Amino acid sequence: MNKQLDRILICFLWLLAATLGASFWLNTFFGFNIFSAQHWQYLAYLQAAQTPVRPAFYISLCLCIIITLVVLYLLLRPHGALRRRIRILRARATTTPPAQTATPDIAPATVNPTQAPSDLRPASPAAQRPMRPALSTVSPAPIQSPAASPMPSIQTPATPQYTIPTQTSDTDFAEIRDIFSSAGYTVKNTSNIGNFKPALLAIGTGEILWIGAVGIQPQPLINAIDSLNTMFSDVLEDIEINIKGFIVAPASPVDNPAIQTFTDIPQLRQYIDENKNTPPTDKYAQENFDAYSEFIDTVITYIGQT
Repeated sequence: MNKQLDRILICFLWLLAATLGASFWLNTFFGFNIFSAQHWQYLAYLQAAQTPVRPAFYISLCLCIIITLVVLYLLLRPHGALRRRIRILRARATTTPPAQTATPDIAPATVNPTQAPSDLRPASPAAQRPMRPALSTVSPAPIQSPAASPMPSIQTPATPQYTIPTQTSDTDFAEIRDIFSSAGYTVKNTSNIGNFKPALLAIGTGEILWIGAVGIQPQPLINAIDSLNTMFSDVLEDIEINIKGFIVAPASPVDNPAIQTFTDIPQLRQYIDENKNTPPTDKYAQENFDAYSEFIDTVITYIGQT
């Protein structure tokens, strides 16, 4: 809303400046005041009487009108700056080398046979193993005769409320891409955003960007959406991209308004079929969508190299 108000004010200031500039030019060189009704009546009288008027007057008047309308058109068309932003982002993508992860040298831990198991430590902090879940231990019972009491039972850890489903196959991802493609959205190639690779990236008219995943915790998707929003705000000034996230069969509850959840693929298909993409209605809208699609391709390439 603030950006639209700023644009309206800028256009109003330009119209005021163009009007004053045209008035100064015509009044200085031709003695014609565009704010005077009598001067316009006199000009109409000269035209009706077929009295010759200096051609430079008409040329100056036409140039003032054309310059005013062209600059106003550029101010009202925010996508005119989008292609410049694409070139800037492409320059970053070509000059930024891919980040390389250095593998630390891990010294093998030396084990003294005389040490107790509790005294064993890794040789360096980098060699520490991930923590294992705490399980109840059972003290071994002394050797008894066959008539002795039965072995004590081992306690089983409680089953968590939400379990992470098994890794989904590429068939699910292909089905999701087919759902969005059939609904009129343009499906893009996916690229890692940090340590997260989405199952789908698709765009629609109105600067809509769909990003989705299957069977994951919500936090990686939230981080990816935050990263994209940060990049878009740094690159684009007056264009807002509407990012819509979704997770099919999430591994835990999702409490984020930017992410929708679906229990399975058919439920996702039903929702997308009810919210299909609206194709561009004219040539101007098609040019804007093509520029937006090119910009997203550049962003995906840039993210894949960082």
